[in-house]
Amino acid sequence: MRRRTTLIFVGAFVAAVVLALALAQIPAVRFAVLRTAIPLTETLSVAPLRGDAYWVTGGICNTGFVVGATGVIAIDSQMFVSTAKKELAEIAKITPKPVIVMILTHSDPDHINGLPAYPRGIEIIAQANANAEIQHVVQDPTSNGFPPPPDIKYYVPTRTVRDTESMVLDGVSVVLIHTGPAHTDGDLAIFLPSQKIVFAGDLLTPAIGAYPGIHLDKHGSSLGWFESMKAILALDADIYVPGHGQILSKDRLIDRLKGSEERRAQIKALFDQGKTLKEIKAMLKDVPLKGAASRFPTFTETTYQELTAEKSSAASTVK
Repeated sequence: MRRRTTLIFVGAFVAAVVLALALAQIPAVRFAVLRTAIPLTETLSVAPLRGDAYWVTGGICNTGFVVGATGVIAIDSQMFVSTAKKELAEIAKITPKPVIVMILTHSDPDHINGLPAYPRGIEIIAQANANAEIQHVVQDPTSNGFPPPPDIKYYVPTRTVRDTESMVLDGVSVVLIHTGPAHTDGDLAIFLPSQKIVFAGDLLTPAIGAYPGIHLDKHGSSLGWFESMKAILALDADIYVPGHGQILSKDRLIDRLKGSEERRAQIKALFDQGKTLKEIKAMLKDVPLKGAASRFPTFTETTYQELTAEKSSAASTVK
């Protein structure tokens, strides 16, 4: 059963998908340029998946939640407090149980800025590097590009995960997976083994196209992303909920991994031949993002930056 809530905002109209593309792909320092790109209308849809697990679409990013024994475990908080409050209202239509745990897939503003809508004192779980980034945001609200509400200071993580860790939260078995830097250095994929569902956050962003978005300024890594994909593909799961875009099957995920590995190998081969970024983009027919997102880097561009940094580091080591 699908539930819809329409939120009306004052501002210039830009399609929500364009903003989602930009937020998933760009370095955090560039989020500020999107302050005038807030969509006029967001429509939230809450859909059941399996075993009391739900996913929420229609905001700037996808979110989700699981109904536990005494409360609700939420996954990511929405970008705006107003949107998060509407999500809470939708949760209340499904269960009278309160939200008692929030798991953050990473620290980007479209995933954490809605936290102040939730009750103070809830347990907030994040990867250790994401926790450090959120703590920094509290000290410097402009550091994440799109400043959070002041009350974010009351919503720093209360529990951190460094590597992959299994736990039971309010009767729900959960595996939090972190294999290393990928989209950022603080990503968590949330695996629900009983439901065979993975909430992947921005490790998966099909809305931006065939290739991943890598935040180099948050120490993301394309090679690390490959390892993250292999880890979640190894799970006994058949539903993969992305941070942006539609649900993916395991077969679709395999195709995305294979295509991204092949694209990176092509970029590296041309880089090793001494080709410039402009030449590589032309030879690979690199497609820029559309609309407001066209100013942001593609996978080809971020991979080229990685390879350049690796070459510079290697040269410095030789000296």
